[in-house]
Amino acid sequence: MNKETQKAIMQALKAYAEDKGLSQEQLAQVLNMNVSYVNAMLKGEFTIGKTAIKDSYFEKAAKAIGYTFKRVYWELKETPEYTQLTTEMLDAKVSGRGKTLIGDTGCGKTYSYSDFMMNYPTHSYGITVSSLHKLKDIINELCDLLGVDTTGSYVSRLKRIANRLNVLKMNGAKPVIMIDEAENLTIPALKMMKALYDALKGICPIVLIGTPQLEKKLDVLNEKDIEGIPQFIRRIKAGIRHIKSGEKKTRFSPFLAGLQDENLATLLISLADNYGELNDYLEYALQEADRMGEPLTEELFRNLFDL
Repeated sequence: MNKETQKAIMQALKAYAEDKGLSQEQLAQVLNMNVSYVNAMLKGEFTIGKTAIKDSYFEKAAKAIGYTFKRVYWELKETPEYTQLTTEMLDAKVSGRGKTLIGDTGCGKTYSYSDFMMNYPTHSYGITVSSLHKLKDIINELCDLLGVDTTGSYVSRLKRIANRLNVLKMNGAKPVIMIDEAENLTIPALKMMKALYDALKGICPIVLIGTPQLEKKLDVLNEKDIEGIPQFIRRIKAGIRHIKSGEKKTRFSPFLAGLQDENLATLLISLADNYGELNDYLEYALQEADRMGEPLTEELFRNLFDL
């Protein structure tokens, strides 16, 4: 990466911080980067001490704030799903009402969540849950995000989380906790969510984002009368929102508008079932066509994917 590109990223980073009203520490949190690197970049410095800042840090910073310095093969499109997801997340942050957003795999949930966290980083605390996350992992991540002590019992940690968010709320902030891929929450974690909902009532909304598997899991646990689950469902029931997806051809059309080969567009519609799959096919195909210096046609596409 040349110096001019690095300078452009530094300028974009500074403008982003000023626009969002972020301190260096808050910006470091958004970038998931050590504050010393952020400090150097904001000063327009290319080194920390005698060590040059690697390109990977500039690339990471640019990606986090949505700054593009390379050709983008998959641009943001304000799809109906994106609009609904963003509207619901913003409403939760502004109104203080918790939400549970349910959408099919590949409808753009994680993309919309990441975009929201980038655009509204101040006092927005997000965790992406994997199947490996245990209860203690989620609690400790929340503690880390809020800068509170991780020692002591789960109850004491939850109290510290609630106290910290209450102080922010009293000082005029609008905090929100976002849990992406919530279908991966374990039974102990779901029980903890009930306790967290109760502790944060009127202080900070919780937004759960997941697939229909989350609802199915809760239904099964409810039928088994697992302790705490019926009470948890009662707390989130009024805030459940189902993300609606229309007919594929209409939904995909913004992403296919730039294709010259109509047959290729028809083929992509038949192959991909959701935005995620469409991205997997189209982004790679466009990159390869560029690399080979050829237009992207149905024939080239079929050769690339051995169809």
